[in-house]
Amino acid sequence: MSVIATLGPKDTFSDMATRKYMDARSMSAELVYFPTLKTTFNAIGNTADFGVLPIENLSEGYVQVVLDALMSTELAILDEVLLPIKFAFVSSCQDLSELEHLYVQFVAHGQCSEFIEGLPDVTVHNTQSNMESLAQLQGRKNVGAVIPHHALSHWQEQGLVIDNVTDYAHNQTRFLVLGRAPKPYDENVPYKTTLVVRDDHDKPGVLGSIITAFSNRKINMTSIMSRPTKSQLGKYHFFIDIEGHCTHPDIAQAIAQINAAYRVKVLGSYPIQNANLY
Repeated sequence: MSVIATLGPKDTFSDMATRKYMDARSMSAELVYFPTLKTTFNAIGNTADFGVLPIENLSEGYVQVVLDALMSTELAILDEVLLPIKFAFVSSCQDLSELEHLYVQFVAHGQCSEFIEGLPDVTVHNTQSNMESLAQLQGRKNVGAVIPHHALSHWQEQGLVIDNVTDYAHNQTRFLVLGRAPKPYDENVPYKTTLVVRDDHDKPGVLGSIITAFSNRKINMTSIMSRPTKSQLGKYHFFIDIEGHCTHPDIAQAIAQINAAYRVKVLGSYPIQNANLY
């Protein structure tokens, strides 16, 4: 049986995304939870055959630790999962004025910033997972946590509950499914391709070269994200999403053109998903 790695514990958004991905494909696999995004990523291709990790949130943008891990991986992106995101607040307090400590997962912090910034004189503690935030409340007074709305069923104590503390009503997170090898191409399915362009030799005009190579062939770029190389200030790599499969002649030619001046790594071509499927 295959093993799938994701950020735990049970009932995190990563867990939900993984289960919905498996259910949509009637997939039977052992689901293994890891304590951090980095340990989850490192398990894929080693102790796990596949992994599901968050890559982008509607309000907060890209998850930087996952982008950095993609830079050096030999894994392939196989699929994407889109998941609606809604957070609630729970506390042992009867009133917000009693709150002294708030626990919130480090990515969720940015997605609920308006609520958090409105809490005066509260010490905020960032955690590795949303369910870890909930666990911090057990048996303690004057503490609260931001947790996934679906996890409210785990909160059995008397206290304060605020149903929705998310900044944006239609918040959504995109997850990537990673594995050792690319999936076979299906010509009947619309694809997107994720790639990274590395400017190792500090050549000028890298952005212009990328845009020209794709626009001249009428290839739609849906996103571009710069990320520091961590070797020198002012040096960046570029993560790019385009519509289409990397084996399409126009896309293959565009990649070859860019690769002639810079270093291109295709992270994967995978089916485009929509919110209705997941």
